[in-house]
Amino acid sequence: MGRTGILLTILTVGWGIGSAPEAAAQDTLSLSLEEAVGRALRESEEIASARATVAVAEAQVIQARAGALPQLNSNLTYNRAIKTIFDEASSPPPVPDSLIPPAFDPDKPPEERFELLSQLLAQDFVAALFQGLPFGRKNTYTASFTLTQPLYVGGKVGAALNVAEHFRTAARSQREEAEADVVLQVRTAYLNASLAQRLLRIARESRRVARNHFDQVESFYEAGTASEFDLLRARVDLENRDPVVVEAENGATLAVLELKRLVNIPAERPVVLSTELDPSLIQVDVERLERLVGERPALTAARENVAMRREAVKIARGDRLPTVNLLGNMGFQAFPDDVLPPGFDDWRKDWSAALSISLPIFDGFRTSGAVDQARAELKTAELQEVQLRESLELRTEAALADYRAARSRIEARRETVRLAERTLELAEVRFANGMSTQLEVSDAALLLDQARVNEVQALYDYVQALATLERLTGGRMELVSRGSLGS
Repeated sequence: MGRTGILLTILTVGWGIGSAPEAAAQDTLSLSLEEAVGRALRESEEIASARATVAVAEAQVIQARAGALPQLNSNLTYNRAIKTIFDEASSPPPVPDSLIPPAFDPDKPPEERFELLSQLLAQDFVAALFQGLPFGRKNTYTASFTLTQPLYVGGKVGAALNVAEHFRTAARSQREEAEADVVLQVRTAYLNASLAQRLLRIARESRRVARNHFDQVESFYEAGTASEFDLLRARVDLENRDPVVVEAENGATLAVLELKRLVNIPAERPVVLSTELDPSLIQVDVERLERLVGERPALTAARENVAMRREAVKIARGDRLPTVNLLGNMGFQAFPDDVLPPGFDDWRKDWSAALSISLPIFDGFRTSGAVDQARAELKTAELQEVQLRESLELRTEAALADYRAARSRIEARRETVRLAERTLELAEVRFANGMSTQLEVSDAALLLDQARVNEVQALYDYVQALATLERLTGGRMELVSRGSLGS
């Protein structure tokens, strides 16, 4: 290998080594709460299913509208006759030689001469009679166009169109509900992951403080100013922090994996959560919140379901009413001598128009049963709407109570953390000056850990309460956003 090749090899290897950390850094995904929600809305299977339901509803509207429009059908048939009953009638058996005109002997009786004349005439007459008629033809082409226009069908077409329109509105509302469900799931998973990572940082910080304190006690022990009991207690306290850290690491890993599953990110790809759980306190407009809950898409879908059931009763009743249809038929027939299609002038036309009226008289009480079933389904839909409304009202009151409680706890928890941090500082200073024991320092560290965990839990409860309130409005009142979470 020449010098140029060696130089290129060194440069290539050096570039690969130098760019490896950069490639790894680029592979790490920085994911904010808004980005996680956006990915889930784009790739969620639940939302794709809801969109497909909307497409089905759009198709049903078209089908229902088709019931009031004219229907035009066409048909073309070719028939090849192998053998028919008209073959012998069109070709009578040959006349015997005894019936040749010389047999018209004037000396024969009139009855014999008449019979002979009838047989001779029948041979040509029968052939002429069936010539040009469709009977017994070898090749037959038949074409037809049928037009049907419903004039009155007992109101069933209009009711069916109304059902389709209500179903389309309900499907769109269900799609909004599905989107709100996905948003809540993603936000909850993101908050869980953020909470787990915050708890992991607290556990690691607690272990770091315990490690520093153990190092301090160990140095005091070597200097003869601390007892063996203080050293052993500091060591036990340090080692007790390791299982907490391991448990926190496992919880953070599982929480992030759940978030990756919801937003469709490969499990092996590293993710950094860029939105911090540090919300600013906001004041919820309760009056607007309650109004939006009353306009929630789920309630809209329930109302549309009631309207559909009401139209279904009309459709069932329509089976008792007469139906009127206008019918039109254009028929064409041709009888070519061969299998090739005939020319335009060779078709024989048969056109007709009709008015059809159908009136049901007795159907074995089938219609009565269908009407009763439709009424029962209407009653069920009405009760479901009432139950949903009452459930939303109760859930709203409970969510508001949780929001107020979580909001009031945050400031108290933050102040408790500040006091616990100051307490630990004083305990360490007192221990360093020989004015306190190792137990006092351990208790102060434990109180600080608990205060920090309580603060994180209060933050989580507050944001979760906001997310629940937003979900109750169907996502129409934005509460959990960049401004309320912080970034």
